Amino acid sequence: MIKIKRRILVRIIICALLIGGFAVFVRDWSGVRLLILSPDILKYRRVIQKHAAMHQLDWRLVTALIVQESGFNKYAVSPAGAKGLMQLMPKTAKELGVTDPFAAHESIAGATRYLRNLYDLYPESSHPNRVRIALASYNGGRGHIKDAQTIAEHREGEPHQWESIKANLGLLTEKDTELHSEVWEAGVPPHGYFRGYQETRQYVKRVMRYYERLCYFSGIVKWAK
Repeated sequence: MIKIKRRILVRIIICALLIGGFAVFVRDWSGVRLLILSPDILKYRRVIQKHAAMHQLDWRLVTALIVQESGFNKYAVSPAGAKGLMQLMPKTAKELGVTDPFAAHESIAGATRYLRNLYDLYPESSHPNRVRIALASYNGGRGHIKDAQTIAEHREGEPHQWESIKANLGLLTEKDTELHSEVWEAGVPPHGYFRGYQETRQYVKRVMRYYERLCYFSGIVKWAK
């Protein structure tokens, strides 16, 4: 029994060294951050897996979202007022039935359901596109994504592909009023100007980078079990 435990411990140590060594060697700072947060990931893994499975989402995607949103700080509060592990805005938390956004399990349960709801809004997109568009909606708001899709369609682009939406998010600012007049009778995007489009673009990129690293590292972790 002791030998078995020692063997498992040695494999876990080797696993950590492999991940850490790889991350530092290639200057993969996303990987380094995941390694630093690994105790928190392990702490909340079961509850994340539970709610991700309920909504048919990859638990590693939900984990990547938490890493980006709060770095697993359940008491995090953003300048805009978003709270908790999943950085839910008060209005969204209320709509999801989350009474205490600082309660980690409540936050995970509500936000995972919310992410699935967003994913379901884009049935005409392929899975990889749906994931990225849902993440963009989580960060930038469904309304701005819808406006970007409308512009993409007007410009004969691809309103169901993330790359096209990402490009058109940048056309939702005051400098593009001429285009807005062509698209909308009121001459302005229905959900307002979107000055934070660069942040949303980077947000999706970072979450997907964490997700990809988690998928890679989980293969090593399985070997260590």
